[in-house]
Amino acid sequence: MTSLDQLIQRNINPFDPTTFKPGNFWQETQDLHQEVASIHQGVLDDIEQALDAVSQDRATRTLLLAGDSGSGKSYLLGRLKRRLRDRACFVYIGPWPDSQFLWRHVLRQTVDSLVQVPEGQSDPQLIRWLRGLPAFCDRSMAKWVLGERRLFVRDLRASYPTGIYNAKEFFGVLYDLTHLELRPLAYDWLRGDDLDDDDLKALRVRQSIDSEDAAQKMLSNFGRIAASTQPMVLCFDNLDNIPLLPSGKPDLQSLLSVNSTIHNEKLSNFLILISIITSTWRQNQSVLQPADVARLHDKLVLKTINLDQAMALWASRLHPLHLQADPPPKSAIAPLSRQWLEHKYPGGKTLPRSALMLGQQLIQYFKEQREMPAEPAPTGAVPPTGKGGVTGSPRPKPPPPLPNLRASFGLVWQAEYQKVIQQLTRISQLSSPELIRRLQEVLEALQVVGVKTPFLKRTKFSAYSLVHEQPTHTGIVWTEDRNMQTFFYVMRACEKAMKECDRLYLLRAEKLGKASTKGYKLFKQIFAYAHYLHVQPDLKSVQMLETYHRLVNAACGGELVVGQTTPNLAKLQQLMRESELLNGCSLLQELEIMDEMPRSPSPASTRTSQKRSKPPVSGKNPLTGAQQAAHDHILNLMATQSLMGLQVLIDHAQTQIGNLSEADVRQVVDLLCDMQSLKILDPQAKLQEQLICWVPQDG
Repeated sequence: MTSLDQLIQRNINPFDPTTFKPGNFWQETQDLHQEVASIHQGVLDDIEQALDAVSQDRATRTLLLAGDSGSGKSYLLGRLKRRLRDRACFVYIGPWPDSQFLWRHVLRQTVDSLVQVPEGQSDPQLIRWLRGLPAFCDRSMAKWVLGERRLFVRDLRASYPTGIYNAKEFFGVLYDLTHLELRPLAYDWLRGDDLDDDDLKALRVRQSIDSEDAAQKMLSNFGRIAASTQPMVLCFDNLDNIPLLPSGKPDLQSLLSVNSTIHNEKLSNFLILISIITSTWRQNQSVLQPADVARLHDKLVLKTINLDQAMALWASRLHPLHLQADPPPKSAIAPLSRQWLEHKYPGGKTLPRSALMLGQQLIQYFKEQREMPAEPAPTGAVPPTGKGGVTGSPRPKPPPPLPNLRASFGLVWQAEYQKVIQQLTRISQLSSPELIRRLQEVLEALQVVGVKTPFLKRTKFSAYSLVHEQPTHTGIVWTEDRNMQTFFYVMRACEKAMKECDRLYLLRAEKLGKASTKGYKLFKQIFAYAHYLHVQPDLKSVQMLETYHRLVNAACGGELVVGQTTPNLAKLQQLMRESELLNGCSLLQELEIMDEMPRSPSPASTRTSQKRSKPPVSGKNPLTGAQQAAHDHILNLMATQSLMGLQVLIDHAQTQIGNLSEADVRQVVDLLCDMQSLKILDPQAKLQEQLICWVPQDG
């Protein structure tokens, strides 16, 4: 028999804040069992009705989805995608790096979403969407795969005699999607990658989609032929980290201009959802063009939830532990109680995230104290009185949040980083403007002096560059375009700008071309100087930049939760500096932003005494690289959880840190116990029953 109290002590807090961060619904896995159907049900119904209308008359509609931070906007988009995945293709479009690349960004993220495979299906959205075209309906897929490319293109051109941009090449690339060998190249061309000549030749196309006009027309192609397949739902989200105008306001006008163009060009079969924080919309609506605002068909508002819905959220989080508990709990939210919700939210309303954070706070108190705090008096109850009728102590307040902010941040970082390394497997998945934007965000977090864009001015490649002043006037250009003619033009832009800086870095992991090409010759000429350097970025460094970028998006949108706090961008930047998590980024070392040093101990371990923070072994650290990562993660986890089951801790470490056996993790745990950072409370018990606790720093 295992009681609920024992299960709570052994397991990670079911309200673990690392699970609170929403985001791109193709990158985040939402737990179906934690969904409360009644929350925002009316808004979901309104969106479904709008999609039904698009399906019936093919006319594009745009809805504004507004709500406070923590109201569940991004989570709702994920619910919508799951609910209607059989009736539409869903596209997630996050913040763009530069407004001069907005159409290309929309096209890129559209294709990136279309290549995703929805839950419960076997084919990517784009292949399923492709099968709805007339040419595929009239003839079998098998016949096309047998090699009738010319016939396929002919039939599609006959189906769409007008209005298709670059029809022969576009339909030819759609056909190439049916061939597994050419499919990756076809995806890259459709998303706007600047391919080299050999790749273009393999696809039988003349050039890449390398301009805003071409990207707009390519997106128009999807819209024009979508009437034969399924509607597309374009979800614009995280709009608080988009480029700023000279006034300092976010460039929402560029987005609304894109939306108006879609309507003016009568691109059919789109449902456009613009998700935004209510206050952001109110503060910026007055500076937007009224004609563009008028293109919004409706405004849907995510309201606060009632206490019954908050209790349902608590119950969904606690349910997995309740299933294991013996005896079964008497309440669906045990060991929590409704009185805490009534005490914390006397108006009977709250935000979903606020309810989850309260649950996390109360369960953490239980793990620390091994009992729940005294319940507050019911609403309307008279406070107890002491002797002589003197009013006693006021209602108790929720326990104060634990101070392990840096350890909590280490866990948030690790959780996001693990997702990134699974999803970002090639540097070329990000465009050059996206890469330079991510580098800019990191340099600003590290307080590098004078960071600004662009370095390459008055050129179409300005978004590929930035400049800073540490320690001297330094230009950085990042280009990963595979096309060597484009590389030559970037080099020519560098040549014109080289006199304007004391130091110039070219970041490029892609090939530099053959020695006989113009681009390579100019590259060798420019970077022959001592202070002009070529740096080849490594994938791990780019994954670290991407991890931070996702946290920036969440912080700017007020969606990042670290411990019991919701840090804004300035606080996130401070946490990044204090954690020193970027010390191991080799790209920053090569740019001389960081000294060449191994990453410092984890945030939690820096809080321990110097005696305990070093392994009790003379000479070398006995841990492997993966074990060192597990060492840092375990310290952070235990600093925030205080008490856990040893087997649960081992299993969790293996899940979070790859390439580790149970014996590897146990070696790390034994080392931390020797260092007196952790302590096994009942070493003689069976492994499944052993508890391990965090030993706080003395003094």
